[in-house]
Amino acid sequence: MNQKSPLPLVRLSLIQPMVQELDRRRLNTAGVLAANGLVRQTVLDPNVFVPPIVIHRFLEAAAQAANDPYLCARVGESLDWASWPPLVDAVSRAGTLGEFLIRFICAVKDEATSAHHALEVGPSFAFFRERRTSEQEIVPAQNDAFTAAYVLGLLRRGAGESWKPEQILLTVADPGALPEKYLGVHVFRGDRMGTTVRFPSAWLLEPFNRQAFARSSSGNQGRLDVPTAFLEALRHALLPHLSIANLGVDFVAQLIGTSRQSLQRKLRAVGTTLSAEISELKKRRAIDELENSDRPITGIATSLGFSDPTSFTRAFRSWTGVSPREYRKNQANHR
Repeated sequence: MNQKSPLPLVRLSLIQPMVQELDRRRLNTAGVLAANGLVRQTVLDPNVFVPPIVIHRFLEAAAQAANDPYLCARVGESLDWASWPPLVDAVSRAGTLGEFLIRFICAVKDEATSAHHALEVGPSFAFFRERRTSEQEIVPAQNDAFTAAYVLGLLRRGAGESWKPEQILLTVADPGALPEKYLGVHVFRGDRMGTTVRFPSAWLLEPFNRQAFARSSSGNQGRLDVPTAFLEALRHALLPHLSIANLGVDFVAQLIGTSRQSLQRKLRAVGTTLSAEISELKKRRAIDELENSDRPITGIATSLGFSDPTSFTRAFRSWTGVSPREYRKNQANHR
């Protein structure tokens, strides 16, 4: 039976625009990533999913490293809509602003289970809402600022000559992550659960100029759907953290936003344990590295949280019956 997941997840590669901005500013991007348990390789992998707290912590750390409280707002303003995955379909196919928002809402569900998006239309005003599915451990100030910036940018361009910023009400977790009097709209402080933008309903009927948006499009081919089964979701959440030596229950429970007892209960319900899942993930990663890379065994051991190659060799032998060196040699002989 496919048990629906209570674990909110986000496709990690969605933070690439922020990583690129840190690079552009010649900051220590690798250091900011590492401080949050991430490496560039996983950010570039479109099939890695993480709990939203990982995204929020990284974005806050990035703004601090850049010494720019408006970092993610600036990234949202300059976002290439035609290449950012949740917007690709809308940019290429929408005929009106309303259709654009609807296509975005339909597409973004494939990028995350951590939030629900909705468009509510009334006779005078429409509301675009992003509501998170779980309580947030920290104030997601930068995340909300990024969302506000790209949504307002879309509305401003889509409304064309009808654009009147004084008719917009914007609610975010922390208005301090946006410049004062941002774009002339009315900004209010809300809770940690999401962003809301109110704007005139008539704007939804405005023709959408696709050529103005479609600078480039990388498409979404080869990307996995966001995991919804509990065990699959947990495995994806663990993957970026396999280098942590003591990847224990308390850390993982905090990572996915649940209690120690709840995590263990859910694992028992599907007939497994956390240590068994971590061991299986490390085994798969080790085999993949040995088969498909020339990475030194010492480096593989470190990336999987082993204190030394001997410990890794002992674990690998228990998994496969041979040492890592022997396994790699055998694979080479069969090519």
